[in-house]
Amino acid sequence: MKNIFNQVSPQEVETLEKFLATGKHLILNNREFCGLSVSDFATFYFEVHDGKLANAMVRFLIAADCSSSNTLLTLMGFQEFAKDVFEEFFNEHEVTILKIFHAEYKEHRKELELVLASL
Repeated sequence: MKNIFNQVSPQEVETLEKFLATGKHLILNNREFCGLSVSDFATFYFEVHDGKLANAMVRFLIAADCSSSNTLLTLMGFQEFAKDVFEEFFNEHEVTILKIFHAEYKEHRKELELVLASL
């Protein structure tokens, strides 16, 4: 995600960070963000490493011994990997996200200027 911040002005970095945090929250709560959804992420997730991750996860789900402490460790490993892939998903869609960010940022600036002009 560091590369995306190099593509905005220093004044926009904090706003972009909030925009991305909101987007991640929306997607994880089954809402759309910049045309992206949790379904898009799931597809991306399972395509990573040519579907081998999907095979490993399904094998784990079917064979998991829920009474074993190793099961939790394995699950936590899948979770950490999923978090990394979620970041990759945002990197993969960086162009779209930046395009929408710039459009919304510009629109909000115009609205703010109108409000300030009326004071």
